[in-house]
Amino acid sequence: MGLPKMKIRLGLSLAILLVSGGLAGAAEPVFPKGTLVGVVPPDGMVESATFSGFEDRSKAASLLIIEMPPQAYPQIEAGFTDAALATKGITVESRGPLVADPKSLPESSALRDAQTLLVIGKQSAGPVVAKKWILLAGSAKGTALITVQIPEANAGDLSDEAVRKSLMTLAFRAPPSTQEQLAGLPFKLGDLAGFRVVKVIGNTAAVLTEGDKDVVESASQPIFVVGVSPGTPREDDRGQFALRSLSSVPAVRDMHIDRA
Repeated sequence: MGLPKMKIRLGLSLAILLVSGGLAGAAEPVFPKGTLVGVVPPDGMVESATFSGFEDRSKAASLLIIEMPPQAYPQIEAGFTDAALATKGITVESRGPLVADPKSLPESSALRDAQTLLVIGKQSAGPVVAKKWILLAGSAKGTALITVQIPEANAGDLSDEAVRKSLMTLAFRAPPSTQEQLAGLPFKLGDLAGFRVVKVIGNTAAVLTEGDKDVVESASQPIFVVGVSPGTPREDDRGQFALRSLSSVPAVRDMHIDRA
């Protein structure tokens, strides 16, 4: 009688170990710095230092993430026709939802309540042809545009199954606090002299203002922008360098220069 009980206990113990091991091994989505959209990248890809996403330089493979507000989905989808993509050198091979039945996904999945459109094709840029997967996903939390590509010569190193598996892990996270965003900047802000931070741009710049409005128009409030740019300008180009940097800030438009 003791032997069957022992077998049952061993079986239960093994099952528990397998379940717990599977849970422990489940990878969590990775959110590139400054983004609210993340995925578990395909094997071999690491976070890129030059764009928002992941890359495997040894295979020239990349996964680029662009995030937009929820209302952007229908506008982007309308421009995803085969003809429109053809103007960018993309030949569409297939299109359709990433998931046929989103409601069958776990409640924890960001795709459960999302609209999705997955376009698969090839893009020609001169003599180079790349295999491409473009996912557009939109929900109340935001809109994500994820582009995965690899040179056709290396296409065997990145399967359709591996890409779909990665895209299925798409997740949105809550916006970080201003302090969390400031902590990611390569510099520290000390005495703000009455100014307050209204926007942090990526990991390079902060926009401050003095006044009640968060959106400043028509110079109704003073704006102070502090940031860093790669490279060191020549002494005789410092003025133009500063103007180019300031003009690239999204919060600054219709600018008139009094002096520089």
